[in-house]
Amino acid sequence: MALAPEYLLCIECETPCYTFEWEEGQVVEALCLTCGNDDPAGFLSQEELDALASAD
Repeated sequence: MALAPEYLLCIECETPCYTFEWEEGQVVEALCLTCGNDDPAGFLSQEELDALASAD
């Protein structure tokens, strides 16, 4: 089982977010206190963001 990251990045405003629930290797709930984004699909871990950047 994957450990939860320390924070997630909001893809709406790129703010690190520390308010989230992580289950079975994925985010199930999250909240960006900066822009109000609460869609779990709208957040990435730093590792996921790095993987996307290296794929370009």
